[in-house]
Amino acid sequence: MGYQGLSVRRRIVYTFDRLGDMVFTQEYNPLYWLGTICFFFLMLITISGIYLFLFYRTSSPYETVQYLTVNQWYLGGIMRSIHRYASDGFVLFMAIHLLREFLLGRYRQWRWLSWGSGMALLTVSIGIGITGYFLIWDERAQVIAIKTAQLLNDIPIFVEPPQRSFLSNAAVDMMIFFVLLLGHLAISFIVIGILIAIHISRNARPGIKPPKALAAALLLVLLILSIISPATSAPPADMERMPINTPFDWLYLFIYPLSSFLPKSAFWITSVGGTLLLFVLPWVGRLKRQQPVQITESCVGCEQCHKDCPYEAIRMVPRRDSRPYLLQAEVMANRCASCGICVGSCNSNVTDMPNKTREQIEKEISELLSHVRKQNGTQMIIGFVCENSIKINELINSEGRSLKDMPDVPVIIFPCVGMLNHSMIEYALKSGADGVFICGCQIKECYYREGSKWAQQRLAGERAPVLMSNEGFDYSRIRAYWLSPLRGRELLKEVAIFRNELKDKAKHRYYNLIEPLQEKGYKKTIAFSAVSALLILTAILFFLFTKPTYSMYSKDISLIKFTLKRPGKFATEGKELTKKDTESKLKHMQKTQSQFQQMRMEYGRERLPTYVEIDLGGKRILSKTYYPTGLRRDGSTFAYEEILISPGAYDINIRMRDSKEDGIFEYTFDEKIELSVGKVAIIDFDRVKNRFFILGEEEEEREGE
Repeated sequence: MGYQGLSVRRRIVYTFDRLGDMVFTQEYNPLYWLGTICFFFLMLITISGIYLFLFYRTSSPYETVQYLTVNQWYLGGIMRSIHRYASDGFVLFMAIHLLREFLLGRYRQWRWLSWGSGMALLTVSIGIGITGYFLIWDERAQVIAIKTAQLLNDIPIFVEPPQRSFLSNAAVDMMIFFVLLLGHLAISFIVIGILIAIHISRNARPGIKPPKALAAALLLVLLILSIISPATSAPPADMERMPINTPFDWLYLFIYPLSSFLPKSAFWITSVGGTLLLFVLPWVGRLKRQQPVQITESCVGCEQCHKDCPYEAIRMVPRRDSRPYLLQAEVMANRCASCGICVGSCNSNVTDMPNKTREQIEKEISELLSHVRKQNGTQMIIGFVCENSIKINELINSEGRSLKDMPDVPVIIFPCVGMLNHSMIEYALKSGADGVFICGCQIKECYYREGSKWAQQRLAGERAPVLMSNEGFDYSRIRAYWLSPLRGRELLKEVAIFRNELKDKAKHRYYNLIEPLQEKGYKKTIAFSAVSALLILTAILFFLFTKPTYSMYSKDISLIKFTLKRPGKFATEGKELTKKDTESKLKHMQKTQSQFQQMRMEYGRERLPTYVEIDLGGKRILSKTYYPTGLRRDGSTFAYEEILISPGAYDINIRMRDSKEDGIFEYTFDEKIELSVGKVAIIDFDRVKNRFFILGEEEEEREGE
């Protein structure tokens, strides 16, 4: 996949990469270490989470967290802050990592498993974070409980409205904290561990550790944040008060404001459809896959291609012929990226790309050099260029055979510079080239992960196979450049300098020539590191000191929660069975006066719907029919409504019926109710006394009795 005209999304990525190089240097640019930074944050989350778990009590969640935050601020408070900020960093850097891979187009074909597991990691991590906030049981957890219950109510699998589980403080079962804690820990350790294993399973030598300096800087930033702006709890959850201006973590809890902002159908289409689309993205408009590498039976089993393959697409298997070697290489086509790195690693000339064989490359070298004539002492140079390192259409002639403005500098384009074998360089020099230049991706940002790295080490003689020095080649005749596509223009200048140096027969040691563009203008100094840390700290502090909040309800409003749970009357209650009905049923299934009268198998199981009217201050605020649950409409009837009203004193009148006759209400309720700002009034139905009551007043009544 080349850059035939660099797309806007790739240009955006490389622009930020270049800015990062200028601030952090290429060695410590966080954009090159996003995956390892996520793993580093995950380790901090695990360590701090284990410490918090030792003190957490499900019987008093808010109190135990407050003890750690206030009474044990010097350690428990810091651990909690690190746990919170590292969790935010984990999600933030993971999202940036996925966005970067998408913009670069690195999610299709052989990368589909990494993309899918990465998306699953992000989704599961957000879910774990939400349960973590719930376990604190403060006002923020109250918002989570209410909004989650509302979302679950949209899923038609619950018989009883989930909101009834959080109707009042007394209704909240402490067992839920035990279940959530167990799920929080199990998902964190087991599911996340499995997803990480899957995510890196097809990457050889996966990076899990950022550079020590970068890790130390990130840890220092977290510690400073934990001291300057420690993580604290909101006021304790109170289901009888409305949560207003609640401290909010938008990185984890964004789904709740989204569900309030969008219509119900639009929210579910956006959230579920968008998530599914991201998972299937590798197969949307999928590009044609290149043919995998081919390995002949002459393989000597040296294992170098197996060691060099960045995607573990080559395995060593027992030999299937009588040659005197134990193993031979075998390609797993479904994993092969068709990068050709194994071609560059083979010293036996047994690996080849079907569309660009060694024989074809050598023939192309000969043809290109034969068309170049030395004029006025101009040195003849040939280049081996990675198609992902520069913008081909800007720097290569339309015929694709030479640099623009340098028709006497022919080039051969490779899918990856890691495909370049030492024999190709030697062949070019033996065929009359005065010099050879190599252009690949930046070492830290190779499109195929390790192609540039292996090419650099082979040229430096640090990794097999290497250039044969006994052939008498002058290493000053070789140059290597590691570029970002946005710096491609510099290649033309450097090649011109290289040509002049060859002309003047300047002699340089190889190690000075291997990457002249890599470090130019970028000094790894303490000043850069200090500025980098300061930028990160400033950005995070700016976000934290804005004190992000979320108001689930208006601050000048009150709330009435109306709910009921009751079995309605049978639709056939009071109706005499006909002789035909009686004869068609067994004796034990017929209607009797026994205590098992309601256990009729077929006849009379359906219950009547329940109709409710509510007037507040003479104004109708609710008029609705609620239907029995069950496939046969034979279960209990549930109702749950939230009605926002202005604070004040009101006369409330409730009327309810479950008979077929209109205008007749079997149950009525008349009461005076007074609501202050932010107050929640809960009206429920007592199934024993068959009457409505206002929660709180009923408790006072019982205490009086």
